Amino acid sequence: MRTISSSEAGRLNIIRNLLRRKETVSIIVDGPNLLRKVGSKQLKLDDIDRYASQLGNLGEKYVLLNRHASEALIQAVINSGYTPIVATEDVHIRMGLLVLEIAKRNTGNIILLGSRDARCTPILMKLKEKGIKTAILGFDPGFSISLKNVADITIDITKER
Repeated sequence: MRTISSSEAGRLNIIRNLLRRKETVSIIVDGPNLLRKVGSKQLKLDDIDRYASQLGNLGEKYVLLNRHASEALIQAVINSGYTPIVATEDVHIRMGLLVLEIAKRNTGNIILLGSRDARCTPILMKLKEKGIKTAILGFDPGFSISLKNVADITIDITKER
């Protein structure tokens, strides 16, 4: 019989807990809104993963970027395990379309939007109409009150920085 070390047992417990979770979290990040320095705050995709993993197993992960995104930023998004989508139109229009695609495929029990922009409020409202659990992740300054009020789950990282 093989003896398992405490570190191996800890890893096995983490894996068991992840497999027991029923929720899958699909993540869509408003890159121009969140992935930039605001005041003294800079949010990283790893931070978003950490917060989202508290809600369930991570599913599809996207970062929406505008046409001004550099090749280095696109590569960093890919290296973080996200799929970059460069929107030729307004990022929020593309976000709405992507959310509806994910909802139609039914690949996430929870859809987490990373944004501070109130223009995402109708997207959250449409998801809730479809019975999909919603989460919003953002920080102040500029974290829309309407987003916080509409989402089922609000992750305000302002207080954690």
